[in-house]
Amino acid sequence: MVVESESLLNDGVAAVGFAMLTAIAAGMAPSAASVVPQFLWTLGGGLLVGLAVSGVILLIVGRTDDPLVEITLTTIAAYASFLIAEELHASGIISALAAGLVVGNLGWGAALSEEGKTRVQYAWEYFAFLANSLVFILIGLNTASLPLRQLGSVGAIAIVLVLLGRAISIYPLAALFGGSRWKLPPAYQHTLFWGGLRGALALALALAVPATVPERTAIIVTAFVVVAFSILVQGLTMPWLINRFGLGELPPGGAEASRPG
Repeated sequence: MVVESESLLNDGVAAVGFAMLTAIAAGMAPSAASVVPQFLWTLGGGLLVGLAVSGVILLIVGRTDDPLVEITLTTIAAYASFLIAEELHASGIISALAAGLVVGNLGWGAALSEEGKTRVQYAWEYFAFLANSLVFILIGLNTASLPLRQLGSVGAIAIVLVLLGRAISIYPLAALFGGSRWKLPPAYQHTLFWGGLRGALALALALAVPATVPERTAIIVTAFVVVAFSILVQGLTMPWLINRFGLGELPPGGAEASRPG
């Protein structure tokens, strides 16, 4: 729950911030001073659109017990929220995220039928698998013709900076809640740090960089290296780390009971 929640917030905000920086680099934003209000509208507008679209969809979903219709309506919620938000110059990613959270929480409680819940879950797992596969194919096509020497020192520096940024974003923030009921055990913090895996979103953002940005090729290559390290090194060592901290199967009492002595 902690890892998934952090990932959703992190991915959504990072995507918006990256899009804003890309616009500035490409000369599509008037000035850096306009970034703050635009950033706030991008986040807030996307959130409002996602809530509105998902609310309407839930009203319709509650009137049917057909799993196929329910899958279709959740798909409409995702794409409608994204497209409407983008049309209003808000964040389509934040909008789709908000819609998914509403449907996944409120819809799971009453609106969706029992059979529909299972089918919707499996359908979206497949959609996610398909999207990830397509992104990795695209990044492979874009990097296949690049010389391997471009994957050297710049990629190594990027990996170190990404890990450093991850540490800065996890440990100081967790320390702020050290004396509250939201305190995270050290094992959770270490898992969040090493579990900050990069994948389809990083690659998709890199591919979305406008061709007018001179560093576009370097950005794509760097993203590929970071994602490769994330999957092959961090991803493959995560099972060992989870077992090392005893988080594979939490005992009764959850986080408090699993906290190392």
